[in-house]
Amino acid sequence: MKIKKIRSLDDWEKFKKLTAEGNELIIFKYSPFCPTSHYVEHEFDEWCRNINGNKVKVAKINVISARSVSNNIARELNVAHESPQLIWLDENGNVKWHASHYKIDEKDLYQLLKTREK
Repeated sequence: MKIKKIRSLDDWEKFKKLTAEGNELIIFKYSPFCPTSHYVEHEFDEWCRNINGNKVKVAKINVISARSVSNNIARELNVAHESPQLIWLDENGNVKWHASHYKIDEKDLYQLLKTREK
């Protein structure tokens, strides 16, 4: 699965519009300097390589270089900023699930994906 990069508010606005096509959205926030973030990002990337389509679109945000975008998303979605963090939005743009650090678990992600396919 192709992972988009969100670097600006314009990127974020374009990404959000993908829900209009019936897509759910996954936003993964990470810090390139944090060992925990690096580990979880690696696991997340591996999970992404093993899924196809499923009307789910994925994007990453570097919380260091795009701090204002990350903070804006936190305010907009009413989800406290953390890193690493995963936020899953349903096709209506509502937060379906979110987790941070080691609570971002492959089993949970597959379960959410399974509910999406029903």
